[in-house]
Amino acid sequence: MSTNRRQFLARTSALTGAAMAGSFGRYGIPAAQAQAPGDYKALVCLFQFGGADSNNMIVPNSDYAQYGLVRTAASQVGIPQDQLLTVNASRQGGKSYGFHPNMGPLKALYDSKKLAVVANAGTLITPTTMVDYKAGKNRPPNLFSHSDQQMLWQGLLPTDIVRTGWGGRLADKLVAKNAGQKVPTMVSVSGTQLFNSGHDTTPFVIPSNGGVLLSGQGSDTVSTARYNALRALLGTGGGNKLFEGASSILEDALVAADAANPFLTATAPAVITTAFTVDGALLNTGLAQQLRQVARMIEARATLGVKRQFFMVNIGGWDTHANILTAEGNLLNQMSQAMGAFYKYTVDAGVANMVTTFTMSDFNRTFIGNQSIGTDHAYGGNYLVMGGAVKGGDIYGTYPQLVLKGADDTGSNGAWLPTTSVDQIGNTLASWFGMPAADIAYAFPNLANWAAGERNVGFI
Repeated sequence: MSTNRRQFLARTSALTGAAMAGSFGRYGIPAAQAQAPGDYKALVCLFQFGGADSNNMIVPNSDYAQYGLVRTAASQVGIPQDQLLTVNASRQGGKSYGFHPNMGPLKALYDSKKLAVVANAGTLITPTTMVDYKAGKNRPPNLFSHSDQQMLWQGLLPTDIVRTGWGGRLADKLVAKNAGQKVPTMVSVSGTQLFNSGHDTTPFVIPSNGGVLLSGQGSDTVSTARYNALRALLGTGGGNKLFEGASSILEDALVAADAANPFLTATAPAVITTAFTVDGALLNTGLAQQLRQVARMIEARATLGVKRQFFMVNIGGWDTHANILTAEGNLLNQMSQAMGAFYKYTVDAGVANMVTTFTMSDFNRTFIGNQSIGTDHAYGGNYLVMGGAVKGGDIYGTYPQLVLKGADDTGSNGAWLPTTSVDQIGNTLASWFGMPAADIAYAFPNLANWAAGERNVGFI
């Protein structure tokens, strides 16, 4: 069977029933060739779908007057200075900043140097000056469009025939390192997203609760008989290459489900439930549930045979064109509690230095408010990186000047031109993973547009 045909079949979700298939054709790599690392590391991508207003997440405190001039109490889109959770940032000239008042758990991690901020990051093709931008030079396509910018943050290469994301492309290069794995390198609790898909690998998609099942599969006698019949049928062969390819991929998916389900369906270990219990109650928001599933998979790492692993989770609802203070405040409370609980799990489980969580979003939002007490689509924004290996307690990159029509404003409403690229962030994370430069270049071909000394942001 040709490689191209197998890749096509691996991407045919109709074969999997529950979109749980991964491309497992690489499993039989001889151990002598695998060069698998002896340790474990995981990257957890948390996508804030809708375009998170990071101007209110990380607010200048030393320069609050600039912020307050536009986002005053009268505009009803700003945070009063006396509500900010103040932190210092040595990389920003020693200035102080403030976290949103609902980000207490993350502020505590920043203070303990386990969380860092990457300022004014966004989708860039190459380092871009304001002159370049206004001349239309090297602009990413379809700025300010939700779907397009989500895909660009996730690693879309517009000139590539095959639609892949940077997480998936890195996973392509980790197959040998994960020799003997029982589940794919990429695990998504966020459905099938571009970020997860490589040229040669696809994700293992799991639900936010429970195990992975085929459509219509249950625990009753009839369902069990039907499932067993399917497994028997898959082993019959038949000589047809298309049938054999399809059955092989479905069989791989079922093998992955069989390996992971005991961990996904059993009572969660105390190390997980304790970490996710806040004020006497188990956190049960959508993001908390997703991160608990990630924790379950991390707990199973030895059995599942994975040395390097990607996870994707998400929290939506950030398209705050109206009533931003209430909507964003609720979301930040959920996100901060869930991230704080997940970090506590990693500490209690002894894996804090092995797991790094990072945020992404469509884009930031305009600095000025609109008539609906919200903000609109913008560009460069502030993002978070959390983990035991993170060089936290600081703000990396260059925080923008919050001046309308100023040096960092691409227009007149406060849409900041990014100074740090997605590629630089991804390169920094991939370097921590121990990936060689050639593999990183495969995932981030635009990285070559930055000078060698500028490619690593330095937060880990």
